[in-house]
Amino acid sequence: MSIASENWTLATLLEGLTDDVLSTQTVSGVCLDSRLIESGDLYLAVGGASTHGMQFAQAAIAAGAMGVACSPEAIEAYTDIVNTLREANIPVLGIQDLDNRCALIAARFYESPDQSLTLIAVTGTDGKTSVCRFIAQALTSTGQACGYIGTLGWGLGDSLHSTELTTPDAVTLRRILARLRDEGATTVALEASSHGLAEGRLDGLSLDVAVLTNLGRDHLDYHKTIDAYRQAKAQLFAWPGLSAMVVNGCDAMGQQLLTSVSGVQQFAYFPTATSDDDASTELVRILADDVIANDNGLQFCLREGNESGVVSSPLLGRFNVDNLLACYGSLRACGVAANQARHSLSVVQPVAGRMERFGKPGATTVVVDFSHTPQALSIAIDAARVHCKGQLWVVFGCGGDRDPGKRAPMAAAAEAADHVVLTDDNPRTERSADIISDALLGFRQPAAVSVIAERAKAIEYAISQAAADDLVLVAGKGHEDYQIIGTTRYPFSDRVEVQAALERVS
Repeated sequence: MSIASENWTLATLLEGLTDDVLSTQTVSGVCLDSRLIESGDLYLAVGGASTHGMQFAQAAIAAGAMGVACSPEAIEAYTDIVNTLREANIPVLGIQDLDNRCALIAARFYESPDQSLTLIAVTGTDGKTSVCRFIAQALTSTGQACGYIGTLGWGLGDSLHSTELTTPDAVTLRRILARLRDEGATTVALEASSHGLAEGRLDGLSLDVAVLTNLGRDHLDYHKTIDAYRQAKAQLFAWPGLSAMVVNGCDAMGQQLLTSVSGVQQFAYFPTATSDDDASTELVRILADDVIANDNGLQFCLREGNESGVVSSPLLGRFNVDNLLACYGSLRACGVAANQARHSLSVVQPVAGRMERFGKPGATTVVVDFSHTPQALSIAIDAARVHCKGQLWVVFGCGGDRDPGKRAPMAAAAEAADHVVLTDDNPRTERSADIISDALLGFRQPAAVSVIAERAKAIEYAISQAAADDLVLVAGKGHEDYQIIGTTRYPFSDRVEVQAALERVS
């Protein structure tokens, strides 16, 4: 379904981009993913990591696409497909350097939605989803309708549509932004993944505020080195036209950005009290003092300059103070008054699968969290410990076909719990036993670890063995509703399994 106000045709949409003769056929949308085609879309077939979009051109047409655009080289490489389509009077158009022109075509069709929106891009190893969802909730509470795009999907409010990627491709991203604009959003908080930044999915967008939560170890299977990982994220803070940045002042990369980036308004948040003696007068410092974490959530004093006030939140985990400070800084960067921004933090509700609590009073408490890096797991365990009166259990696994170098550090982090149950995460095409063996190398006392590969059984075991005042942290998958074994996604949800196990045990 078209959401552009102009009636586009092939001739008007692709003017100046191809030497092919263009017809006046109507184009209702543009799409890079053959699985997301809607009736009347122009399918943009580009090269991928292991396949080419032309291999799915016929599927795109069957799904309702009105034509195909690809590079001249692809026309030569896939002559059988091209000839079949053209014999059926389907336009197949050659566009030089299409890979780098998809964003231009999408911006033209969807009328550059980013230009009429304030875009807040959040990057970091941990906390992107929570910070983005918090920003959307908090800004909306101030009267500014704020959309969200990221790991959990996209949308306004709590009604989210699914996405395949944390940061969608350049075309899908503009389509989503246009829909959010047309639904009344004035601001959008989006997760900027390192993959998305490295692959240029955000290129050409007008970004207003860039946020860094932290930098830890992750995705080295893709980036190969921590330096390449850091450089991918650093791109966000050198964005043309950026007006403000919000960074974690206690993080090494955040500190480096504060000294290397100029020409933008700088906000730095400090989850622990620091001295103001060496503070730049141009830097807006956001501090948290007198933090209290209890069964009701969090309470702390938020300070910015001479202004301060108490924030009460139902969120679990000391690290969520960091996320709330990042949210506050983002609102301030958008022009929200300090007092209003501070009060908006109290309306923020927990995000699904992020330190999400399950259980009844007087029974074992279970917390489901997405923590899947060594740093995140360590932080989640520390946070859970504060809310645990008895013994702390952790159930976790490591992903297959992903950076094997973080498996032993994950185990080392898990050992901070009183009881550890090692299980499968998403094994993918690796043998479960091999992944578990790699992880066991990181334990100082591997004999004390309970190994139960089947995740549902591991969850039930931990819950059944835990006492009423114990806490069980189920880490790694969070909101996910699937488990990847081999190349197949099977329905599976930690949240569902936890609820079922609690019912059976009770």
